[in-house]
Amino acid sequence: MKMTALKTTLALVVVAGAVGATFAAHYFWLAAIGLDPSAFPAGQTMQSLGELLFPGLDVALAGVILALGSLLAISLVAFFLVRSRRRESLGQVDPTRRNFLSGSLAGGGAALATLVAGGGAMLGRSFYGVGQKEGRGWQGPLTQIFGGQVQKTHPEWKDAWRGSRVQAYGRLGRTEWPVSDTVLGTGAIRGELGTQIVRVALERGVNYIDTAPDYSSEGSEKAVGEAIQGFPRDSFFLATKWCTPVGHLPAGTPVEGYKQAVEDSLARLGTDYVDLIHVHSCDEVDRLLDPNVHEAFAQLKAEGKARFLGFSSHTPKLQDVASAAIDSGKFDVMMVAYHHGIWPGLSALIERARTEQDMGVVAMKTLKGGKHHGLEDFREEEDSYAQAALKWVHGDPHVSCAVISFFDLQHVDEYLYASGKVPEAEDLAVLEKYDRLTADTYCAPHCGVCLSSCPEKVGINDVLRHRMYFEDYRSERQAIELYAALDRNASVCASCSAPCTGSCPLGIRIQERMVGAHALLSPTTAAS
Repeated sequence: MKMTALKTTLALVVVAGAVGATFAAHYFWLAAIGLDPSAFPAGQTMQSLGELLFPGLDVALAGVILALGSLLAISLVAFFLVRSRRRESLGQVDPTRRNFLSGSLAGGGAALATLVAGGGAMLGRSFYGVGQKEGRGWQGPLTQIFGGQVQKTHPEWKDAWRGSRVQAYGRLGRTEWPVSDTVLGTGAIRGELGTQIVRVALERGVNYIDTAPDYSSEGSEKAVGEAIQGFPRDSFFLATKWCTPVGHLPAGTPVEGYKQAVEDSLARLGTDYVDLIHVHSCDEVDRLLDPNVHEAFAQLKAEGKARFLGFSSHTPKLQDVASAAIDSGKFDVMMVAYHHGIWPGLSALIERARTEQDMGVVAMKTLKGGKHHGLEDFREEEDSYAQAALKWVHGDPHVSCAVISFFDLQHVDEYLYASGKVPEAEDLAVLEKYDRLTADTYCAPHCGVCLSSCPEKVGINDVLRHRMYFEDYRSERQAIELYAALDRNASVCASCSAPCTGSCPLGIRIQERMVGAHALLSPTTAAS
């Protein structure tokens, strides 16, 4: 016996609510992160449909279309099925009665009810956190990221910093480039402000620009491309990465795939060649020495589109990667996380790179987590910390330059104020105090001592680095995206027996930090 129109409606409302709270909520949550269409089933088709429906919106729409499409599909089913049920029931009572309007009204009501139920469940779970174990949804993070007032740079633009220029140049290894001691990191720039920052930095003597396709979702390369117009091409050194706007190219990428990524970068940058291409964030020797990447580089170099090859790393496998790079003799530059209080063995690797292969060495992550603006007991020293940290790097004769992310015009003055200087006693005191205050929260790059203690094989270093991006770098969206992309995250840590306890040589309370990281970076648990 067929269900009545009312029972059919109620059944479909339940189905819509279930789909809204699971499937739709899951993909709506992923869409809020801003993930590439490749993260979704039929992602490119969904993205194309979204662009057709919402022309002019230059954002990832695949997840939104998938989530809303599932609810609309249920609503359409509800309309036609309930309309049919209603018309059949009316026909049995009075076969001569016109029931088209009554059936359509019933179907429309069912469609609206399922859409409200499904949409409400989707928003309730993904936005407000209803039904989540931690009760966390996107409402809080979106308010904090886009609605809250956060201190992204020093509140006072010191008069003493104004007009600062590069005061020292070194040698970028066998490239023979006379590199400024402070160079421009462009990971957080885009648009008109980004273009202005790059131009001012170049005018002040910075002559090395570090960019990548996946910095600011192509925005970095586009801003750099606008900025360099009008400057002689041989007046600056331009570095990019073997990446797409989605992420790093894996080992085994075809030669043409590697070459196309660089061709796309050249188009965005508006130039005929780049000086340097990095195998970026490299944590595997296989990716470092992938024959295809070296063949692609050889072809690009022969075509005059690239001059030098480099690699970057800030992973626990850095020692293996760096040693393999040095032994191979194929790399002209290496870019590694290097700052005060870092793993002592890194200095020996840097010295090897310089003495054995004459490689240029670029120090990144120079502010050691950038926590100085958020430390309650560091208020008196916070205005001098960035300069002290940069001076520490400048004081190492084996380091060619320090790259640091500029995302405000003030940074040109603030960071170049340290150019040409080495640390003095008061600078070292500032750095020592910073180390004391961050000793139980800062996860040192290249360490990895704790990783073998985790029975779930969670990348503890990656999780804590993404937390650092959120809390200290104020790169909230990037941190959430990177955390979402991890194969294994910290969701298992709360119920774990914590065999990692005591394994950190720096004294980090790993389980506590990991549980906090998951709460911070997971606005809602993906529906299972």
